[in-house]
Amino acid sequence: MRNTILPLAGALICLAPLSVANAQDAPFAISANHILVDGGEVLQDGIVIVENGKVKAVGLAADLSAKLPKGMAVIEHDGWLSAGLVAANGTMGLGAAQDDLTSAFTENLLVAESFNRDHSSVTDARDVGVTSFGLTTGRANVAGGLGSAVKTQGGKIVNLRTHLTLCIAPPALQGSRFPTSYSGAVTALNARFAAGVGVYGAVSRGELGVTIAVDERHEIDRAIRFAKGAGLKATLRGANRAGEFAERLSGVGMSVVMAAPALGGPKWHTDSIKSLAEAGVPFAFGLADSSAGASSLRLGASLAVRAGLDRATAWRAITSTAASLAGAGDSVGRLGVGYDADFALWSGDPLSPATRLESVYIDGVLITEGK
Repeated sequence: MRNTILPLAGALICLAPLSVANAQDAPFAISANHILVDGGEVLQDGIVIVENGKVKAVGLAADLSAKLPKGMAVIEHDGWLSAGLVAANGTMGLGAAQDDLTSAFTENLLVAESFNRDHSSVTDARDVGVTSFGLTTGRANVAGGLGSAVKTQGGKIVNLRTHLTLCIAPPALQGSRFPTSYSGAVTALNARFAAGVGVYGAVSRGELGVTIAVDERHEIDRAIRFAKGAGLKATLRGANRAGEFAERLSGVGMSVVMAAPALGGPKWHTDSIKSLAEAGVPFAFGLADSSAGASSLRLGASLAVRAGLDRATAWRAITSTAASLAGAGDSVGRLGVGYDADFALWSGDPLSPATRLESVYIDGVLITEGK
């Protein structure tokens, strides 16, 4: 950032970083050499105007500069500005509290009640540019509970009830409790969805999302058959090989959240991603089923582009599509008027591995600087 004084719209505007204390109190603007609006749209010499923690306007400096109110603070950034990154899912801040093992069916467990907003895993994600994520249960229960969409600062809940997590594969199927088999799990779930009571009824009516945790090919196959039979527009979770089933997934309107590809990872992973994109299957990168840290999201998107994935699709997999699959697509994940003012300032193109994160804003407040 440059701390200078420039004439703008007939006034002297101080281009200095706002403090956390005053960022919410008054409207302000950030000008940047490049603004990554969403996907492939990049504005050169653009401005974002923030008011009451929301994006009020996004556009070219040539169009907006003269319209800025007299005396408005303007921060000038030499690099790129983008929406904050979004992890489509994650168990950060939960620790051992992500599952209740007393029963295989804990559909009313609200995972946000156990969320530790100050946990190092949450702040670590924030400090690499992740501003929101889909908080989810583990995969130890057939019906594991209700996920939420949360911010990585202040423990703010964006959406309290986003989805029900299901798992009809190991480790949810245990010999010490019912059900012990795939067929038993499917039978029990079908009965619950047919009854349409409570959470199951909300899922069937489309009022609540549903994710199915999978891993191996046969688990993906079974999950697709179960979702189709139950009439569920489900999201597959942890399905790194989902691209092998892309046409089937497209045919039943399912989506996918997978781990981001890693440096030196298998070629089939990026091939899977490209197959999903070619079939029009919505997909995003998450952290719930990955041992990698939050920095893997941006690196993985970069690697996917290097492997041939469309740049706009790769960016949306860690921003707007991720937000949509996390249950928060109408408020975070893009730089749009009325969206939360969650954004990141970068030294260069955020899909370049050499780029440094310089600042993170959440709800219009400067949270980190100089990372």
